[in-house]
Amino acid sequence: MQMKKLILIAAAALCASTVNAAELSYVSAGAIKSLKLEVPAPVPWTGAVKCGHVSGEITKLHLLAQAAKSQIFSYAENEAQFNEFKAMWQPILEKFGMKIVSAEYKNNYGVLKYESPDGRVVRAFMGEKLHYNALDAADVKKVQHELLEPLEQAGMTPIASFTIKNEIFRPTFNIYYLTKPEENMDREIQLRQLMNGEDIDFDLVKDAVRTVKQDASFSLVYIGRELGFKTKLAADEAGINAKLADYRKFLTENKKDFVAARTFKLDAPIEFSGGKLNYAVNIYFFQ
Repeated sequence: MQMKKLILIAAAALCASTVNAAELSYVSAGAIKSLKLEVPAPVPWTGAVKCGHVSGEITKLHLLAQAAKSQIFSYAENEAQFNEFKAMWQPILEKFGMKIVSAEYKNNYGVLKYESPDGRVVRAFMGEKLHYNALDAADVKKVQHELLEPLEQAGMTPIASFTIKNEIFRPTFNIYYLTKPEENMDREIQLRQLMNGEDIDFDLVKDAVRTVKQDASFSLVYIGRELGFKTKLAADEAGINAKLADYRKFLTENKKDFVAARTFKLDAPIEFSGGKLNYAVNIYFFQ
């Protein structure tokens, strides 16, 4: 079980790090099917996006590209696996005008660095945390296409989208697309998900980001900068207004941008040894 957790962390990582071969050793080449790539055929769904992205199915974790800066990378057990990763991804990048400037493999970690003619970079979104019927392939495909079309409309060209079938994930998908880079990736315009366990005030953020899908009362898929969320509690209205003012000051001091806030009285007070908390404020901001 511990080994499986380590593999999951490695597969989902968004920054460069190394991983021991033992952490990936249980995913053997003989135990999984080969990658299948195809040019996407028309999908019988009214919202299907018609673009030239590459589609297919990934079952091998070392082919599941991660993206950061001007590079994509893979955690591979050996150089042969990295060469397989390179053979898959180099044609995809070149199809969309990108040029590979270096390929390096070391300590179970392989990197493809690239340049693009317009300066855009590849970013990725995994759909695993979205709400869909993972046992229904048609439902997975429907949600996948619900995210592709807004990217195309926003000028964030989808370059690839793969369904993922591997025992460490429930059936899901990844989408790879192009966007303009920023020194701080939190400030990049990306396809993102806000989900923190609390119901979201969708009306408060609709003008700050582009809503893609209200996935659940507590889950929003959107295009924009990285949204942050904070709830504060207080005993009375004056106290909650002071909490909001203090947090807005904190955001300014830490170079984060306030988006919106909503104060409200709790349906039932939260009691503790020092008294009762009757008011709350939901605060939204850009990281």
